[in-house]
Amino acid sequence: MYGRTKLMGSAMGAVVFSVALSACRPVPIATAPPKSDPVVDLSGKVQSLQKQVQERDKRIEELEAQLDALKLIDQDREKQRKPLRAPTSVEPFQ
Repeated sequence: MYGRTKLMGSAMGAVVFSVALSACRPVPIATAPPKSDPVVDLSGKVQSLQKQVQERDKRIEELEAQLDALKLIDQDREKQRKPLRAPTSVEPFQ
């Protein structure tokens, strides 16, 4: 009987010891991808954005020129339009 208790105690001690060891295992470290040179990356992005802004500004200028031309056309049409007048003398219809 004494041997059985000793065996049980040893088995329980082994279980407790293995649980304690499994809780102490090291946490895996996440590795980040290697960073490239941020100065080079930023300058390329900045150049790309500057080019986009220049293209946008050029397109805005083109659209403003078209709008001005359309306004002139509209003004010319208004000037050429003959005003509708009622006849000055109306003879009764018989």
